[in-house]
Amino acid sequence: MIFLTTKEAIRQEIAQSELRLNLLRICAREPRTIHDLIHAPVYPGIKISLFSLQSEINVSIELGELKSRMLLVRVGKVPDPIVPGGTTELLRTSLLAFLLSPELCWAEPAAYELYLQGWLPQNGVKEQTLLALFLTFPELARQAFFVAHEGPNPPEEMPADLPEPEKIRVFGSYHIGDLPTRPEPLGLSDFLQALRSPALARGWRLLGKEGVARHLGVLGWLWTRRPRLIPAPPEAYPIAPLSGPELLDDRIKPAPLSSILRGKHEERKD
Repeated sequence: MIFLTTKEAIRQEIAQSELRLNLLRICAREPRTIHDLIHAPVYPGIKISLFSLQSEINVSIELGELKSRMLLVRVGKVPDPIVPGGTTELLRTSLLAFLLSPELCWAEPAAYELYLQGWLPQNGVKEQTLLALFLTFPELARQAFFVAHEGPNPPEEMPADLPEPEKIRVFGSYHIGDLPTRPEPLGLSDFLQALRSPALARGWRLLGKEGVARHLGVLGWLWTRRPRLIPAPPEAYPIAPLSGPELLDDRIKPAPLSSILRGKHEERKD
């Protein structure tokens, strides 16, 4: 069965559930099994409160919800610690989770950067400008990607009121109805809203290093109107390399930098 949702609905589901956000944060750092997550140790910078109690029932339900939306994906198997001779899956946060949830990016900037470094070159992006912009402003990345391909196992049955081409927007058991399927220029209001959102300090430094404001006059105002910067976490911790499935079979593409900026220029001319 396929359920209908939107980018904003998924974002709010993550932002409003402490347990859901915590599970994505933990699995963004490295692959985990359900046994790891149920018996979660202390993780740097992650609070486990009474509202996100890591009970077996709570974790199992949330893992099922995250997997059904492809926000968590299987990246391997390991021996099951309980069932002799059995195996259990290793789960890792997907690229889609970062692109739909700026809150996850703000909470796990080091992991977010690793995902960007794996995703952008895979799509032929060589310029550091796009990396710097996406790393600084997760809200911009959220508005500047599109779905290029169906999944390897598209659903056989779609809701009766959805046409066949809509399979491209199905991730797991959910059809995300407002996902673009081609690069779409951002309008001026959307562009400025993204640039007014909280910025990651790591990306901000990279923007300065790359001289983006000098090379792209449209961003010069940022250097006179500093956004609210989110610093790197005080505790450093390792981030495991990506296995590959986290990037979702090359289904998701970044919009070209020219496409991101074109709509702003055109709207300003009007």
